[in-house]
Amino acid sequence: MSEKLKFPVTAHYRIIVHSAEKDLETTQRLFDGFDLVEPVREMRASSGGRYASFSVSVRFGGRDEMSRFDAQLKFVPGLKMVL
Repeated sequence: MSEKLKFPVTAHYRIIVHSAEKDLETTQRLFDGFDLVEPVREMRASSGGRYASFSVSVRFGGRDEMSRFDAQLKFVPGLKMVL
């Protein structure tokens, strides 16, 4: 069963990065121009301190905007994964 997205839609992201490479300011600048419902903010580091995470919520007006956002994610310094 495949459900189609109905725009506008708000998506919530958790961005996991290597702690040694985390850069909140650069990550925030990557998402300039998008409709951020909640700005990029730093979350807790992993228990071992190896990883850090950011969260951000974005409102998308269409699929093309969502694709542009996804393309920007690969430029996040130290990116490990996105949830």
